[in-house]
Amino acid sequence: MGERWRIDGVHKWIAHDRVTGELVGRGGMSRTELDGEPRLEVGWAVRTPLWGRGYATEIGAEALRFAADVLGATEVVAFTEVHNRRSRAVMERLGMRYDREIRLPGLVAGWPGVHPDAPFALYVADLSRDSV
Repeated sequence: MGERWRIDGVHKWIAHDRVTGELVGRGGMSRTELDGEPRLEVGWAVRTPLWGRGYATEIGAEALRFAADVLGATEVVAFTEVHNRRSRAVMERLGMRYDREIRLPGLVAGWPGVHPDAPFALYVADLSRDSV
């Protein structure tokens, strides 16, 4: 992660509970390419025992704030396997809108292993000041 910060000027950070210091997970922004264009992608991963406590939404909201306020971004994407309802719900809570299905290497519900052409749900956050 440190190397990506040095090269890209942005990447993920580690998240800890403010009260206990317990490791929650990671999240933040990454630079990615989508449809041949460079994009900013928001993402998160929360330790399974801590799911359902709002951590993913908090991590995602802070990442979107960072993208808008620090990076000056006007748009950010997020994507997850289509069957990942928890992550899709977080994207929707963050005000992101479903854009379309894309295909990438990933998991397919009901099938073992990684598949080269798995369906992913692509969401977009419009961070332009006039959209708020």
